Amino acid sequence: MTTVEMNLATKELAAPAWVGTLRNRGLIVGLIFAALSAIGAFTNFQTFMHGYLMGYMFCLSLCLGGLALVMLGHLTGGNWFMMGRRIMEAQQRTLPLLAVMFIPIVLGMKQLYVWANPEPWASATVMTSKAHWLNPQWFEFRAVIYFLIWGFWIWKLNSGSRKQDTDPDPRIWQTLKAWSAPGILVYGITITFAAVDWVMSMDPKWYSTIYGMIYMAQHALVTFAFVIIMLILLTPHSVIGEVMFKDRLHDFGKLIFALTMVWGYFSFSQFLIIWSGNLPEEITWFLARMNNGWGAMALLLVVGQFALPFILLLFRDIKRDAGRLIWVAALVIVMRWFDTFWLIIPNPWPNRPDAALHLTFSWMYAVVPIAMAGIWFAYFAMELAKRPLLVRNDPQLPRLWEHSHGH
Repeated sequence: MTTVEMNLATKELAAPAWVGTLRNRGLIVGLIFAALSAIGAFTNFQTFMHGYLMGYMFCLSLCLGGLALVMLGHLTGGNWFMMGRRIMEAQQRTLPLLAVMFIPIVLGMKQLYVWANPEPWASATVMTSKAHWLNPQWFEFRAVIYFLIWGFWIWKLNSGSRKQDTDPDPRIWQTLKAWSAPGILVYGITITFAAVDWVMSMDPKWYSTIYGMIYMAQHALVTFAFVIIMLILLTPHSVIGEVMFKDRLHDFGKLIFALTMVWGYFSFSQFLIIWSGNLPEEITWFLARMNNGWGAMALLLVVGQFALPFILLLFRDIKRDAGRLIWVAALVIVMRWFDTFWLIIPNPWPNRPDAALHLTFSWMYAVVPIAMAGIWFAYFAMELAKRPLLVRNDPQLPRLWEHSHGH
């Protein structure tokens, strides 16, 4: 046993009490904004439901992004995975909360989806051809299947991870890798169907074959941004401060940089292919997001979610400076809200399916997502406090205390 391994055997890896403070603050914010959201629900329920779907898809991206990246980490390894693993596992374990949060979407389905209100579309050929898929009963059944599949993989990965805290048997690690390989494929399929059901079907005339991949890129991007923020905040309070070297920050900065380009590539590919095809059933989705004031939002996304992070992360010093990198990560998370807004709100609304929606903003589009994010964060912090911040018997753990010389 090396000196590092001997030290690790007695090292305090538990989450600090400070995580409990974060949990309480998140819960307070969530409850205050939830009370305001309740007022909005009574004044304009349809607008409330659109804000609710925005908040839901944002929180879901953090949960499933943690699932996808943990599986990727089991297959590839790396310092980023060992440092962020327990944060991402805690993100996964918020799935029960998200399953409960999905109930209002089921109850308010007619406020979100024109296909749940068939009368205005009864004569539309496109609705007739898609009725076997877009109907409330089948929609609810598929949602249950998605949650069961995600829950199964989260249970397998987290139960194995818990065993690694007390059992050094390498077969546990091999089992986690074995489940992660098919798990990534299953995640890709299920999130594609879920994104189609829960967001893309808001405009049942439109379709995109790359839509699910855009959501996958969003999940990975927002999760890395969230993990960076959490690691930087934990640095002064926990064992993370002993392994958060500048080269580790650099690695996380490069990962956000790469995923920013992936998101930009997928989004532009969707636009380029649809625009060049110029088919009425496809191009109208972009026309609705380029006219009536929405073009400004599209430009904001190009600048704020792609160009600005891309330019900032070109600089090595920013990627190696916690004080500056945390702001870039915060920008990525904030722009995820704008992206969700742009994807959801311009779709046809059940009470005006053929209307050209002008760019409008309701206070509920901000208040409701903040309420949901606050409650989600409190649940996440509670889960994070349950386990050590680093997996004690991870076979690669001693590497974290070694400085890299590659940068």
